[in-house]
Amino acid sequence: MRINYCLLFLCFPSLCVADNYTDILQQAFARFDDNYQEEWAFTEERIFKEVTSRGRYDPRSEDRWSLLTVDGRTPTEKEISTYREDKSKEANGRGAGKNSPEAMMNPESLSLIEETENYWLFDFLPAGDNQKFMEYLNGEMMINKSSTTIQFIDIRSTDSFKPRFGVRVKEFLTRLEFTTVNEDGPVVPQSMRFRIKAKAFGVMDVDERVSVVYSDYQFVGGDE
Repeated sequence: MRINYCLLFLCFPSLCVADNYTDILQQAFARFDDNYQEEWAFTEERIFKEVTSRGRYDPRSEDRWSLLTVDGRTPTEKEISTYREDKSKEANGRGAGKNSPEAMMNPESLSLIEETENYWLFDFLPAGDNQKFMEYLNGEMMINKSSTTIQFIDIRSTDSFKPRFGVRVKEFLTRLEFTTVNEDGPVVPQSMRFRIKAKAFGVMDVDERVSVVYSDYQFVGGDE
C-alpha cells in the first residue's frame, strides 16, 4: 500500500505537501495543548474487557486520578487501589511530549491525499519508540479548514505482519479524535480507540480492545 502511494505522488506531485501546507500543519500542531494535563481537569470513561469505569482527573489533587464508578456502581477499595496503580504506571510510561500529535508522525512523510471545502486529509508514516513496529503501520490525519485544528489521527495496519520472531499481529488500530474545550480554547483529546489482535509462538492469543471518551474539561490553572 505504501509503495502505491509513493508511485501516486511521483506521478502527481501536486498532491504532495507543498510549502503552503507547512504553516497549516504548524498551526494545527500549535493548537494542541501539550500541557493540558497540568492545566485542565476532565472526566474519563473507559471500556476495557466489557467493564466501564469512570474516573476524574484533577492536577490539583495529590493522586490526580479518582475512580468514580465501575459499571455504574461505587467502586471497591481494591478497585480504587488498582486504578491508582494503573494510572501511576501510565504516567511513568508517558514521556514528555510523546502523546502530542507531532510526536506521533514523521513530519517529512506527510502527504496530502484529499482536500475538500471542509478539511485536508494527510497520509503519514507513524513514529514512536519501536520504529521497527511502526514500519508496518499507516497513518492518516484530518485537519479542519475552518478552525485549522486536528480532527483525528488514525494509525493502523493494513495487513497482518511479524514485528519480531514468533509474533504475528493480525490487526492493529489506534484512533485519536480531538476537540476544542471552548470556541477559542486549545485542542485536547476527545476520544481514543485501541485494538490489537495477535498470536505469539502459535499458542498465545492476544485480543484487546480499549475505548475511551474524555469530557467535562475544566480549566484549573495557569492562564486560560
